[in-house]
Amino acid sequence: MDSDLWSTSCTPQEVAARDFQGLSQRGLFRVRLELAGIAGDPVRLHELLVAVQTLRRIGILVEYELDLFGGSPRFATVRDNVALVRAIVADGTTPATFTVSPGSGASSPWLDSYRERLGAAVEPWLTGLSVQLAAAWTEIVTGERQSLKLNGVAAHRIALQRLTLRSNTELLNLVADSAREYELTGDTSLLEHDLVAPRVALLTETLVALDNRFQTLRLASLKRAG
Repeated sequence: MDSDLWSTSCTPQEVAARDFQGLSQRGLFRVRLELAGIAGDPVRLHELLVAVQTLRRIGILVEYELDLFGGSPRFATVRDNVALVRAIVADGTTPATFTVSPGSGASSPWLDSYRERLGAAVEPWLTGLSVQLAAAWTEIVTGERQSLKLNGVAAHRIALQRLTLRSNTELLNLVADSAREYELTGDTSLLEHDLVAPRVALLTETLVALDNRFQTLRLASLKRAG
């Protein structure tokens, strides 16, 4: 395998049609999946699931971009997009993330208000924790691809996968539960800062501690190798 690692973007259909095993052997380590038109379409959602499973089996990281409110401005859109994200991040090797773009079309006042409150509540996840988790996964996979002999990498991968899965579950459940409550009543207490901030802080502290332990092992391994 070439020493240079690289990434690319593609659709789920392209994953089925191209030789990604061969591309992986030539240095491909990360794929950004294009998600346009998939949410709410069972057939295309199945294609996405197959693509994600294929890439993971090969050992390729999966990334994506998604506007949670993209498409028709309805609470049903949020539900469909949450289901889409769950399909991608189900195994805990991809951090859940999305954008909360300002409304650009006609929508209910409740939806606009919910969008604003949700964006503020989940910002620590979207700009902090999920970004840090993605960086941690990149470090693991690139290290494995470059054949770095790092002690403790298997245990670190398992711990990181569990933490990522926990973060994904908490974030997506928060969105799903708060959206359902807001759609029914026009309000929700689930997005209050005092409720959300401690959860994100605890997950972030856990990640920092996990990373510190791994970096200590990594430095010790490099010193022995040198």
